[in-house]
Amino acid sequence: MKDKRKPNRSDLETIRNQILDFACAKHDFKLVSEDFPFDGNWNAVFLVKLRNNTEEDRLYCESPLGEHFIRFGLDLEVDEQVWLREYENIFRKASGYDVAIYPSLLKEGGRYCRLSVRVWVPNFGQRIFGLTLSNLVDCKKAILKMLSED
Repeated sequence: MKDKRKPNRSDLETIRNQILDFACAKHDFKLVSEDFPFDGNWNAVFLVKLRNNTEEDRLYCESPLGEHFIRFGLDLEVDEQVWLREYENIFRKASGYDVAIYPSLLKEGGRYCRLSVRVWVPNFGQRIFGLTLSNLVDCKKAILKMLSED
């Protein structure tokens, strides 16, 4: 029988520590902010510099109250004109990686989207996190490459 227990703060702190342990061994991760607004809810932002990438990214982590998953996300910035012309191809490329794109916000000259993947808490471990992070990074790179070829 599956464990129906919802994750508590202790579970989420353990997951956070696993992320930092993985990150310290493989990449440069820094916890930028963290919030436990309600018991069982967790929001965190990590500054990530991957070993083979010169740019830094922000990794967003969210575990909504009462849910059995953590949502991981990376931001994607796209010029507004490019977005209007290519949004269908962007969604198509992301779906090939099983990555969701959350509503984009229009800001000065660009569109900001969140590439997002859910990971189930009962299955969480460093291996799952590593695969999830790699998938998000690969998806973002593929989208940016596709857009640069236009």
